Amino acid sequence: MERCIKAILSVVPLKTFLLNRDCVKENKLYQTVLSTIVEPLANELTTDAVKTISTNLIKVGVLYDTVYNRLHTGQWNAVATSEREMFTILTYVRIVYTLYASNSYEDAIKDNIYLADLGLMLGCPIGLEWKNVPTDLLTETASILTGELANLDKQEPPVKRIKLDDITGEISLTENKSNDVPIMKCPSLEYFGTRCYDTKQPAVLNGIIDGWPAMEWWHDPNYLLKVAGERTVPIEIGSQYSSDDWSQKLMKFRDFLEQSICCEPSDSAGKQPPAYLAQHDLFDQIPALRADISIPDYIGRTDAQPRIKAWLGPKGTVSPLHTDPCHNLLCQVFGAKLIILARPEDTERLYPHDHFILNNTSQVDARRPDYNRFPLVRDVRFYRLTLRRGEVLYIPPKWWHYVESLSPSFSVSFWFE
Repeated sequence: MERCIKAILSVVPLKTFLLNRDCVKENKLYQTVLSTIVEPLANELTTDAVKTISTNLIKVGVLYDTVYNRLHTGQWNAVATSEREMFTILTYVRIVYTLYASNSYEDAIKDNIYLADLGLMLGCPIGLEWKNVPTDLLTETASILTGELANLDKQEPPVKRIKLDDITGEISLTENKSNDVPIMKCPSLEYFGTRCYDTKQPAVLNGIIDGWPAMEWWHDPNYLLKVAGERTVPIEIGSQYSSDDWSQKLMKFRDFLEQSICCEPSDSAGKQPPAYLAQHDLFDQIPALRADISIPDYIGRTDAQPRIKAWLGPKGTVSPLHTDPCHNLLCQVFGAKLIILARPEDTERLYPHDHFILNNTSQVDARRPDYNRFPLVRDVRFYRLTLRRGEVLYIPPKWWHYVESLSPSFSVSFWFE
């Protein structure tokens, strides 16, 4: 236990770094409480100091709950950055004291991985350098905890690998056609720039992610469970985000993977609505997975820091017809997806929702348009294709796109300017 605590404490020079943050200095309550809590840690507190550990764990717990409640009051976009940063700091300190106070090593590690993930989702990133490498306070803390859990070497029954050949066989021939979307084999940066990026024309790019370690490892659930099994992630529940039955909840990655990806279709069909890890910053949360992919060269031409999102779900998950304001490279690591595209010029014919939250989303079901309800759709030209394992689809800004998983599927999106 003390080895783990020492590793986490080594991430940051506590007194100089945490107490000098603006969010602490600007609030006397935060400053007073944190000073008394941080001081013992800076002086190499031992697990024998039971009274100090117990008292300070209560103090940090009360302050943590106070800030947590503030984060959940009012609109999320109105929450001050200083409150989110304070939540990050309190999460870090609470993790350390929880480890000191625990009598069960494994349970403490698991509980604190959950705390770290909650802090990553609700808090504000605090960048620092650790071992001369830029990192984030809670990202590095979670990685240390995950590594400690792996060192316990608890043997779990292996999970069945996802059979890629079976996935291919599930896709009907009717979905195996593309319509006027060019296919390019490793185009040069100049060719991609002039034929796709500059003209804002979609294209399927082959051969550009074949060397990713993800292509070799991610269809093995045992690998994903080893790297991310105990992590907590946000999961979308329901047919699609524009439907009334849609909701979200936090799940252990292990539970989501076993219930939604690895189960036999007959086990879940008709019982539970589809669950989808969609548009999530999984690679910021879990650097070990980020190491399995690399930014395609085409992005570096204009944007050195794209936003990278993960999409993992079973057959039948749907992103309804919608637009995004930036360029997108949608990379298919395993599984297959039906993609239906429409031009930005057809926006008015696609009946976007009136509500500002959904005004980038069409009311039209692109796969089965209701021409009586939406007569202008008759004049829209749709482009259909099936995106398969190892293929990359370039989606230009403002192009409408409908995405449906034809099988269990893991995709990575690079959004760039």
